[in-house]
Amino acid sequence: MEHTTQITVRYYETDQMGVVHHSNYIRYFETAREEMMAHFGVPYTFSESQGIIMPVRVVHCDYIHPARYGQVLTVITTVKEMPRSRITYHYQVFNDTSVLLATGYVTLAFVDASRSVPVRAPRFLTEVWEKYLNLNKTKQQENV
Repeated sequence: MEHTTQITVRYYETDQMGVVHHSNYIRYFETAREEMMAHFGVPYTFSESQGIIMPVRVVHCDYIHPARYGQVLTVITTVKEMPRSRITYHYQVFNDTSVLLATGYVTLAFVDASRSVPVRAPRFLTEVWEKYLNLNKTKQQENV
């Protein structure tokens, strides 16, 4: 399951040399994750309205090349496996000349907001993943 997001580097995200500060990549990951979820019909606001919150458990980023002020970045977000009690989003960040700048992942837990306890992935979310995976399998079979 994959989604692409474009983000323009803003001046305040850079240092005096015009290089993006490393902490902003985590913000780019979050922006891309939010857009992906909304694109597939399960924005955070919906999850929260259903009593499910998703705190971050792990953040990892490998920096390869610097992003610079004014560049349009492409963030490719991928979910590689069905979520259970947590979900991991994988990221690749490219600049406007398709140079890979960073890779990373973020793992979120599913938590019942009223009880503050971990829970399994909610059905409304797994249904989206199942639907996509089934569509993807069908397309692959048609191409054989």
